[in-house]
Amino acid sequence: MAKEVLRITAALLGVLFICGCETSNPATTAPEAVGLTEPDVPALALQATAAAGLAGGLVFHSDREGRHKLFTLDLATAVVTRLTEGRDHHDEDAAWSPDGTRLAFTTTRFDARTWHIAVTGDAAHEVRQVTTHLAFDRHAAWMPDGRSLLYSSEQDGTQAVFRTWLDSGRTARVSPPPQRALMPAASPDGARVAYTMGTSEGFRIAVQDLATSEVRLVTPPGVDAVEARWSPDGKRLAYVRLLPTRSFIEILTLDSGLTAALAVQELAVLREPSWSDDGRWLVAAGSPSAGDGENWDLVLLQPDPPGAFGLTSGRGNDRAPEWTPR
Repeated sequence: MAKEVLRITAALLGVLFICGCETSNPATTAPEAVGLTEPDVPALALQATAAAGLAGGLVFHSDREGRHKLFTLDLATAVVTRLTEGRDHHDEDAAWSPDGTRLAFTTTRFDARTWHIAVTGDAAHEVRQVTTHLAFDRHAAWMPDGRSLLYSSEQDGTQAVFRTWLDSGRTARVSPPPQRALMPAASPDGARVAYTMGTSEGFRIAVQDLATSEVRLVTPPGVDAVEARWSPDGKRLAYVRLLPTRSFIEILTLDSGLTAALAVQELAVLREPSWSDDGRWLVAAGSPSAGDGENWDLVLLQPDPPGAFGLTSGRGNDRAPEWTPR
């Protein structure tokens, strides 16, 4: 887990984060960090058999056949199908368009020196380059209307969340300077965006109103939280709690502020949660190791009643799963 924390920290270092507020003015003086003890989270036993009655599919990236490429998993049959090809580049972090016809993803296929955002087209194997600068563009996420994408980028010198409109190519910064932000996700109604913000108290989940630009930090200081994803009804956020030796999924109900945790006995690390379209399930990537020699597989999580089921196993690291829209 220390390796995971360092990897994200390296992406955010380079500026002193001065945001610690809970309101729309991120530059106010940060409150003192709260000394929090490591939580005692009950862990679920991982069931080897798949959950009954599953339908639909997942997209994920894996190095099971070499460099990272995109794959799909049919949940009813457990059949894995490769989507992208090529020996000399990586394809990662795929996201389905709301209508399920296109994929946005991160790739090095256009320039090995950096990561760009790409979108699949209507024709078979057609891939359109969306971003073109040498700025390490990552974490593409669709807006609900399917006309624009959110992503994180260093294109203006600091890591921030941007939005680009696919028809016109117009791009605008979403997250306010000088804070660094990454890993965006749009709310189901398109009115808000959640993302990871670097602050003087650690990584926190921020929710920004797109109409007013008001930013609210919804996780407490001293709690490292990343990779927020909205529930289909827009009432909850699932995100990753990072700890020195492990991580788990936490679910925040926004109106009440109540949280529930999901951890798995056999997996020291859980990352990259994604909701099913009915809100009954989460899928995540999990590894039994918190350091070198990680072995990532996909795991299905049921918040209520709590349950955990293995989805993939064997060779390769399977990461960044996302549900296919029905």
